[in-house]
Amino acid sequence: MMVAEDQIIACTSAIDISMGGIMVGGQDRLPVGCECGVAILLEDAEAGKRVVTRGTVVRSDTHGMAIRFSKSLDEGSYEALRTLIRALCSGADQPIEARAKP
Repeated sequence: MMVAEDQIIACTSAIDISMGGIMVGGQDRLPVGCECGVAILLEDAEAGKRVVTRGTVVRSDTHGMAIRFSKSLDEGSYEALRTLIRALCSGADQPIEARAKP
């Protein structure tokens, strides 16, 4: 989920994700340069596990919207994101999904 001023964009999956940012698909987009809050709610993780940070939209095109994380992750968010990326890397032959809940 991305939040910017009075707009909330919920995405159910990610196209790509790293420790530095996320790229999401979908029709709703924020403009390039827009700062936003980013929340990735992990479906398969224990209750309450999520990644929460701030980011900046660095690209928005037909492939999706790319957001670079602009704030250091707190310890809980860092560990949750690292665990998610490790899980995704173990299934590299499968489509990448952030398993986010809207």
